[in-house]
Amino acid sequence: MRSITKASGEHESFQHEKLIDSLVRVGAPQDIAAEIARDVYRQMPSEAHSKHIFKIARRLLRKYNKASGMRYSLKRAIYELGPSGFPFERFFARILTHYGYEAITNQIVQGYCVQHEVDVVATNGGGKHMIECKYHNNPGKNTDVKVAMYVHARFEDIRRAFERDPAKNGHFSSGWLVTNTRCSGDAIKFAECSGLKIVSWRYPDRTSLERMIEGKKLYPVTVMQFPDRNTLDTCIAADLILVHDIALADPQDIAQRLHVSDSVIHNLKKQAVELCGCGA
Repeated sequence: MRSITKASGEHESFQHEKLIDSLVRVGAPQDIAAEIARDVYRQMPSEAHSKHIFKIARRLLRKYNKASGMRYSLKRAIYELGPSGFPFERFFARILTHYGYEAITNQIVQGYCVQHEVDVVATNGGGKHMIECKYHNNPGKNTDVKVAMYVHARFEDIRRAFERDPAKNGHFSSGWLVTNTRCSGDAIKFAECSGLKIVSWRYPDRTSLERMIEGKKLYPVTVMQFPDRNTLDTCIAADLILVHDIALADPQDIAQRLHVSDSVIHNLKKQAVELCGCGA
């Protein structure tokens, strides 16, 4: 039995089905995914880091389909949105708009005790939601219970302000913690007990961060291959956050925003269309 060291430092045995599921989610047919999993198992040493497994699987997947190979890099691509958390806040706000929310970033909201700078204020038929985004650059770092308690305390302060003066302070129906890493068991337990909503990596099962992204192919532009980091940073700064944005954008609009050659624009558009299946 081969052993894998995860980014957190934990060890687990190699699980064929887990790898197959991850490959199928990014577009590989079941039989191709099973074949890749067998090849990964044959090529990996008896003890390997999850990064090594990821690289083997991505290389094999790209031989089958380049777009699927890029989609398989999703978790790593989200880390590439950094180093600050602001692009991740904008990224999640854009995701919410595709799920029927109106979402605005960086809002000042008056609480009962103090003012709060809220990362994202989202509104839909279910009410108005206070969303705090916790972005990590370190793939081995989980979001712990202290963060969940902090976000809930901020929501409670904002909720009390509405109770004191409903006319002045808008009603927030829920508080959310959104993170690009996993949450600790205690963080999840606290959230379920207190009513705090969590959107994180692998939790909840059906509405986790990666499920929301994959469900509507709302990949960040960081899954794509850019000529250099500067062009990627310019793309994010120009509010082209989603692959979807590039796929649907007019080439002249991309040229004005990124100041790149026609060949670069053609390549980016081609990648984007293959990744999200939209545009032309």
